[in-house]
Amino acid sequence: MSRKSEKRAGSIKGTAVTSLCHFANKLMLKCVLMLLITSPSLASGNDVSMKNQVDAYANLAHAVLYEWNYPSEHSNEEILLKLHQSDIQSDESDISVVLRHTMALSNVQHKNAPRLPIVIKRALLGKHWQSLKEVNIRVYAALKGYYIYIKGFNDYRGSLKRLSATIPALNDLKQELLRSGDTEAIAIATLWLATEYSDSSPIRAIQEYEYALPYLPTDKFDNKLEMEFNQQDVHYLLADAYLDLNIPSKAAHHARMQISLKKKLGTLDTSDFTLAISALNRQNKFTEALELLKEISSIQPSRKNFKNVYVDTLEMSIYASRFTEGDKKRLLKISSRIMNSNADIPQFSTDVIPTATAIYTAIKGSDEEFAAAILAYEYAMNEKITAVPFKKKALLSKFLALKHIYEIRGDAENAFLYQEKYREMIVNYHDEKFQLSASNKFNMLSRDIELAKYRQKELATLQKENAGLAGDKEKLRTAVFALIAIICSILTTWLWIAKRKSDTKADIDSLTGALTRRAMLRQLKSLLKKHPTSCIALIDIDHFKRINDKYGHAVGDEVLNTFSQTILKRIRKSDLLCRYGGEEFLIYFENSSEQEVKSVLNELNDAFSRVAHWKHTDKAFTVSFSSGVVALNGSVNSESVIKTCDDLLYKAKNSGRSRVESTTLAHA
Repeated sequence: MSRKSEKRAGSIKGTAVTSLCHFANKLMLKCVLMLLITSPSLASGNDVSMKNQVDAYANLAHAVLYEWNYPSEHSNEEILLKLHQSDIQSDESDISVVLRHTMALSNVQHKNAPRLPIVIKRALLGKHWQSLKEVNIRVYAALKGYYIYIKGFNDYRGSLKRLSATIPALNDLKQELLRSGDTEAIAIATLWLATEYSDSSPIRAIQEYEYALPYLPTDKFDNKLEMEFNQQDVHYLLADAYLDLNIPSKAAHHARMQISLKKKLGTLDTSDFTLAISALNRQNKFTEALELLKEISSIQPSRKNFKNVYVDTLEMSIYASRFTEGDKKRLLKISSRIMNSNADIPQFSTDVIPTATAIYTAIKGSDEEFAAAILAYEYAMNEKITAVPFKKKALLSKFLALKHIYEIRGDAENAFLYQEKYREMIVNYHDEKFQLSASNKFNMLSRDIELAKYRQKELATLQKENAGLAGDKEKLRTAVFALIAIICSILTTWLWIAKRKSDTKADIDSLTGALTRRAMLRQLKSLLKKHPTSCIALIDIDHFKRINDKYGHAVGDEVLNTFSQTILKRIRKSDLLCRYGGEEFLIYFENSSEQEVKSVLNELNDAFSRVAHWKHTDKAFTVSFSSGVVALNGSVNSESVIKTCDDLLYKAKNSGRSRVESTTLAHA
């Protein structure tokens, strides 16, 4: 939180009085005091008013970003009322521009749910962010971090490819806030960075969480947006991250810290014990786990509430993990209590009763009853895995639970089978999580290692060749300088090749293999001057959005790649293909006539429309394209040519699609 303006004004006043008392008379002192009391107080009033407005907007943003379309404290109708009462839609201030853009962007991902009616009036610029930063730097950090994340999420359709954009941007935000010196704002930006690292580099995520932790508050918040960034939640994230890496001792420490903080605040909930119990079970500290479970009695509600079932589930997990003498009887009692409970089971815990049933029948049921219970449990878990966002974690918990259930049954073979499935999947799980961050670093590292090995090899060879010349210092010096020259030459060549590869890669669209738009436009200007009797075609795949919506983006990407490869195989080496944008492609045909190009495009359309089967879907469908062609009979401006192509493409689309519209432009 930023300091209150009254305190700032008072500090200025006190300092001035102290310095003036030594050489000013009473009249001058009164004048100075009047100036200091009057002028800063006016500024203070404005500052407080603006700060209160930002806090009110931050509370509205919290409701929109974290509660809209989700079961929470506020319904959608209540949020709409808050939006109307805030009058943010008619506010023309710079800060309102930031809030409107961020809230609107948060709704893009809600495809099959109600959209929040946010009106975007102006483009979001740096000056708008700066205005918010000057009033409340912590709200600025929270919103800017969210904006970077959600924009990356939307731009990359939820793919982890977004990390190539979001992590550098969040790093820049963190560096920017480091210059401000506001530790809480720095910590907020660091948490956003850690969140993105958690999907690719768990150890780096932990480092960022630990970095931010000491500078976060526990209970002092000016608004609900800042409330999302607190020590107790970071302890939870650290416990979860350490448990993911199978470091249960660290996980237990942070889980206990979260419980302690929430206990002081009076916000402790039954679910807050889950990670601590899981971590203690992993360490075989079952006595500690049972002692910890006793603490829930102070917050335990009536028997009809689901939280009691949740407590029973935690206790059942302890005994199922320990499974010593007497635990069978305890498990029978607890599982029976869960099975007969009339509590309302929330959707995210639909596996609770099937788990209890499987454990009960593992102890007391016949083979047929146990087999049926296992099937019911697997069905419930598969339904849960489909519904929850963290599917791989849910699948891991399924394998671990089945291992314990079969152990309770006394079926060592199946218990071992699911233990191996769990181990294999957790290895794959960590491999995938580290893959994104590791690939680039390992590539760079491997290049450096190869270069170092090459240098060592050269040095060893040179030393061997000159072993008999130890007494000749001049020759040895010459050899060393020669070696340095060779190494410098190799390094220079290697850097040149690396730059060439990097430049080439930047000019090629990674999905389709076609040129990028920037690369095409860079070459087009000189080509049109060099070959003024060429043709340009702008192509658009028909109904491409329908393909993405019906079959998914993987199929859409396959269509784009197949389309590009079909064109590249047909056009000449002197012709150029570029992915102009989305499903639009631009082709440059060197020294070609209008009729020749139309003939090639019709042939391509025929070849492309014969493809009916796709790798990423069992559904068969065909695809066509429309195009606009401009033939040139003289040097023409590339921008005007492409604009004409676009007009012709629009005409082709309106005339029924799967056709070519063309014209010839003649310029002196």
